[in-house]
Amino acid sequence: MKYLVTGAAGFIGAATCQKLLAAGHTVVGIDNLNDYYDVNLKLARLDLFKDHSSFKFIKLDISERALMSELFKTEQFDKVIHLAAQ
Repeated sequence: MKYLVTGAAGFIGAATCQKLLAAGHTVVGIDNLNDYYDVNLKLARLDLFKDHSSFKFIKLDISERALMSELFKTEQFDKVIHLAAQ
């Protein structure tokens, strides 16, 4: 299955991506990489997936409606896992 994971650079998002990839799924992770906490920590988490051919990261804020719409058109996800910080 092909998953979209929002907040992929966060603690829970990165762990979710790891589990999905380990189970053989394809994952597109998005995150706006805001500075709510250390961006370098977020980048280090994403670095864990750099050599995984079934993972793609896109720097994107989910509030960007036109870009999100285009993403859904081009990627055709089977499932979406939305993780958001409050």
